[in-house]
Amino acid sequence: MNIYIKLEIETRELTSRLILGMYAAAKGHQVLIGDDELLKLVQKKKLNPGIILEKSITPTDSRIEQLKDYKDNKSITTSIDEEGGLVRDDIEKFLISRFSEETISLTDRIFCWSKYDYEKLKKLFPKYEKKFVITGNPRVNIWGKKYKNLFTLPDIKNKKYILISSNLGTGVSKQRLSEMYKYFNENNYFDNKQYEEAEVKSLIYNFQLLFKFVSAINYITKRFPDFNFLIRPHPSESVKNWNNFFKKKKNLEISKDFTLSDWIENSEIIIHNGCTAGVEAYARKKKIISFEPLEIKSQFDFSNKFGFTAKNEIELGNLIEKVHDIEKIDKANKEKEYFEQFIYRFNNFENENFSNNINDEWSKFESKELSKKNNLSIIKLINKLRLFKNIFIKPYFNEKFPPLDRRKIINIINKIKETDSSLNNVHFELIGPKLFKLNLTKW
Repeated sequence: MNIYIKLEIETRELTSRLILGMYAAAKGHQVLIGDDELLKLVQKKKLNPGIILEKSITPTDSRIEQLKDYKDNKSITTSIDEEGGLVRDDIEKFLISRFSEETISLTDRIFCWSKYDYEKLKKLFPKYEKKFVITGNPRVNIWGKKYKNLFTLPDIKNKKYILISSNLGTGVSKQRLSEMYKYFNENNYFDNKQYEEAEVKSLIYNFQLLFKFVSAINYITKRFPDFNFLIRPHPSESVKNWNNFFKKKKNLEISKDFTLSDWIENSEIIIHNGCTAGVEAYARKKKIISFEPLEIKSQFDFSNKFGFTAKNEIELGNLIEKVHDIEKIDKANKEKEYFEQFIYRFNNFENENFSNNINDEWSKFESKELSKKNNLSIIKLINKLRLFKNIFIKPYFNEKFPPLDRRKIINIINKIKETDSSLNNVHFELIGPKLFKLNLTKW
């Protein structure tokens, strides 16, 4: 069959999408992975019908039109929400903003990360209960031991970084606040008053938290001049905006290089507040400090339950001093207490192959209509024209998804094959600046 997988944020999704696509290709499917331009080719019927994996079915006017076009092309639409909301305690409000009766009716399968989002979606949209399936997200699989070799980076590990993972958004976002509000307004997010109130509270909270983080970072970089600190901005945040908050410091870097998983796996300590980095660091058995300087609890409190907690910058400094040189820290009682909740929200990522779960669901739709071969020579020509336009006519750089690096992808693929020899015959071909193909090698 033809499988079309959307990739929105390269550093967040590339590795897991590669793994998912390779398992599909190993079953004999032709897999295309790319940005939104890939799915526009399906909309315009320049690609034959196939199975689509969307990254969300948010009820915006543009997404609804896309979903209708997929149906018109006789494609099967599946989706897994890459924002997830699994670290949120107010997940119902979040799901209402990401799904609607109309978008669900236009989608054939909605893959859930775990029982947590599955049960909430069934409660909110009981009419479409059969469309929700717990598969797990391949992004979570890569937190496990099996894929540890994908994230071994001596350059990071040797410098013994202390990672500060940010998801503050407000104040350091690439977008102005007015632009963010305009986006929410135009895409009907604020039609839901509950969501609007929650979002405004979140903006105020994040502003307060940002200034507490800036003060704490100034304190710990001064207190520990021989330690290396790295701020890893969220994909929606700007490195430049973060830099504006600090004078130049020898022991502080702000970078989006490498993936968040690379930094977590190779850093000495992970500092965060309400960030998915907290749960991933827990899964990777890392040293974690949740910095919680505000009395108000955020809706992302779940990820703060693991590791140590610092209520102010002095406590933060003391904890860094305490845990930095300790080789092994016994799991705190609270970590054992919350382990079942972790599995409830993120599924059993060590013992289950989430890519196979998704592929099993896709196989239920197998048909001749979805298996018609594509003429990729036309697609290659379209992508050459796109590259020419981006370079010479209308220069454009998308920080979330820069042009693909062939050598980088091949390196990741080779490491994936080392973890599972059943994928050895999967062949990779770069078709365009943001589009590649996976299929079985032809002997």
